[in-house]
Amino acid sequence: MSNNILIVYLISSAFSTYTTYKFMCIFFERNEINRKIEIVSYILYYIFMSLIFIIFNYPILNLITNIIIFFLLTLNYPATLKLRLTATVLIYVILAIVECFAVVAVKLLKLNSLVPHSDLEIISILVSSKIFSYIIVLALANFKMVKNSINVTTFHWISILMIPIGTLVSTIMLISESNENNLLIIINSIIIMFFINIFVFYLYDQLMKTYHDKMEKELLQQQNNAYSKQFELINQSQENIKMLRHDIKNHMTSLQALIKANDNERALNYLKNIYDHGNYSNEYAKSGNSEIDSILNYKINEASKHGIKVNVNLNIPEKLSIQPFDLSVVLGNLIDNSIEATLKLSEDKTINVSIEYERNVLYISISNPYDGKLLYKNSKLKTTHHDKENHGIGLNSVKKSIDKYNGVLDIHYTDKIFYADVLIYNNKEAITIN
Repeated sequence: MSNNILIVYLISSAFSTYTTYKFMCIFFERNEINRKIEIVSYILYYIFMSLIFIIFNYPILNLITNIIIFFLLTLNYPATLKLRLTATVLIYVILAIVECFAVVAVKLLKLNSLVPHSDLEIISILVSSKIFSYIIVLALANFKMVKNSINVTTFHWISILMIPIGTLVSTIMLISESNENNLLIIINSIIIMFFINIFVFYLYDQLMKTYHDKMEKELLQQQNNAYSKQFELINQSQENIKMLRHDIKNHMTSLQALIKANDNERALNYLKNIYDHGNYSNEYAKSGNSEIDSILNYKINEASKHGIKVNVNLNIPEKLSIQPFDLSVVLGNLIDNSIEATLKLSEDKTINVSIEYERNVLYISISNPYDGKLLYKNSKLKTTHHDKENHGIGLNSVKKSIDKYNGVLDIHYTDKIFYADVLIYNNKEAITIN
């Protein structure tokens, strides 16, 4: 093996290690991992695979070693054995297919009539396969983000994708116009382009993190607003009750006088005033479950501002094992969609919300009238809210939250009524409703 090939291999292998890491991110979640151990494992992977290639360079040995180390890398992430094996096989198969495609492409293009097994041909195959691999991992990563409702703008996506494509085209053009005499110039150019790609891909990762953080920030802000509104409702209600208790003696005296005078109508009106005074009108949900009550009161208050009536039926315990964040995602987004759909109607602006808990299962049913028009994209139902950038996170994210609890989201509709039914299993033992 010549020194030129060795240099290109070491640089491209570092790039390939990063590609492998990106493949792992597609298959596995990285929320509960030791980041230092993860970094060390990929460094060791790079060193070990480089040594195997340099010392032995046997295709069968490289194949077996790659598969084993791919599987060992999956141990960084929490997953089932089935998922680890599936990821290992798929990643290797994809990379193998890409490498074969690179070999065939180089042969077919006959770059500058390259001599078989010459340094230029081997370098062409090495560089092409690594860049092809990253283009594929970019496409798969974007598909995963779309599935998780992290919507990257088309401009951003095309801009990022053009970097490796441009690198590949530039490399092919460079090699096609070169020969063995200026091989050093080619190698230096390839190294520079690899570094440019690495820095751009780092910026791409930061962009994706920004999108994800923005989504979570919006949800947390929505949840905080709901909690703040709920505390305001509770404080107002408690203040009204405190005032009622302070004046109870005077109220009893007045009621007693009305009853003695047989003025039943005025006595009933007086009782109604007492009840209305102690019952804060904006506190629609009073189940005792602060997470669900706060979300519902916040959303119902928003609906009432638009003249939408919300009928609520609650039969739930005060505490659930379901995370408040997930409850906010599910209830917040579904009610938002109901409000948006109902706003398009001139009459019958009524949303029905039923939440019940039975045998360790939380049942949520939300229905609303709509205009008979539904928005589909890629055969999937999408949120109807106009401000998709700052409002709602999509039914896919609702399903993702539900899937954490092995739950079910059932969407069905008639030509006039839209239904969203949710079933979520409580993680812990059943909680008795008081």
